[in-house]
Amino acid sequence: MLNTLKTIAAIIIVIILGYIIFQAPSELTDQAQTCIDSGGTVSISMACKSIEGFPNSCLIGPFGCSPDNSHEVQVCDCGPGKCFDGNECVSSNKAIETLEELKQETGIGFSEIKEIEFKWIVRVDPAIAEEAVIGKEFEANVISSEQYDSIHPFFIDNGFKTDVYNFTAGTISESRGYKKDKTICMVAGGLTGYKEAEGQWIPTDTNNWDIAVKCGELEKTDIEYATEDWQVYTNETHGYSLKYPTDCLYGPLPGYCKQSPPEQRPRECLCYFNAEDENDVSLGTYTGTKSDLTGASFIIFHSIYADYYTPPADTNLVEWIKENVPHYEDIPNEINADIDRIPALKIYTPFSGMALSQEDIYFIKDNKLFQITLLDVDNEDNRGLYDNILSTFKISQ
Repeated sequence: MLNTLKTIAAIIIVIILGYIIFQAPSELTDQAQTCIDSGGTVSISMACKSIEGFPNSCLIGPFGCSPDNSHEVQVCDCGPGKCFDGNECVSSNKAIETLEELKQETGIGFSEIKEIEFKWIVRVDPAIAEEAVIGKEFEANVISSEQYDSIHPFFIDNGFKTDVYNFTAGTISESRGYKKDKTICMVAGGLTGYKEAEGQWIPTDTNNWDIAVKCGELEKTDIEYATEDWQVYTNETHGYSLKYPTDCLYGPLPGYCKQSPPEQRPRECLCYFNAEDENDVSLGTYTGTKSDLTGASFIIFHSIYADYYTPPADTNLVEWIKENVPHYEDIPNEINADIDRIPALKIYTPFSGMALSQEDIYFIKDNKLFQITLLDVDNEDNRGLYDNILSTFKISQ
């Protein structure tokens, strides 16, 4: 009898396992079906906890969190050389992707894409330097002025900006540089037949253009180039680091620097980085030219005396700020920024007759509330400095 019961139990287990293994698959979600329809396969990967299924795998951000801040989600695996942009599998080679879109949108009969090396000016202060870029190129000959003029709007409409340091203009030829993050493109055009004759460049057709378009990827963004030689500060107490300009004095501004107005001070008296108090780290400097200096102030603050700077675990940052720092006129209703992938709340205070414009950024790390304060953010030079510093802000996990 006991053997019979064991046999029956074993049969039941086999039936259950068979049902689990061979049961008909559940209906695919719309996102999963979109992935499959575009040539991808559905798989599992680790992504940031704030990310839901099938994120844009063409971006680094969704997958850039530490293991403690990540979880498993469904992703679309598009295979080598491709990524899922949220809607379909696309080429992960931005250069090829840009050239193919340019050809499609302008209708110009470009040649086949080939590999090319070209030069790109990447630094303009204090010295001009070039980077050799391995990229892609195609050409088109005898195109109309209307077709040639359609190339510029394509780049602008797709988020590129004209790079003035990679721009030359002439009466019969020119080159235009365009940049979007690390993706760069160079459009070189000349009147058809543009060739050397008797020591001069003379076109044979003044109505049409011959052009070449080169695209590639820089090793660094503009901000990374601008900050690569900056000094590094590490706050061991609170676990963060950042970079600040090389020519800044470390410590409080010396007394002798305050004995003359900013425009008369030596260069070393125009910037200081004070970290004597690790709870109140500040950078003070001036931006602009010697005849038109603007004060800039960057402060990272955490109080060990005010209770609300030590919120409980799992605190809702937005609600916490609204409850404990209510003096702002307009507090956003949701997270609108991040500091090294940690959710942050950015609050802008416009210029008034009593004060300059200001931006405060709040974030929570290890149950500590931090406040970054930026002064006179409407000034373009200040804004550029602040963006550069914030881009280097790193938080130890």
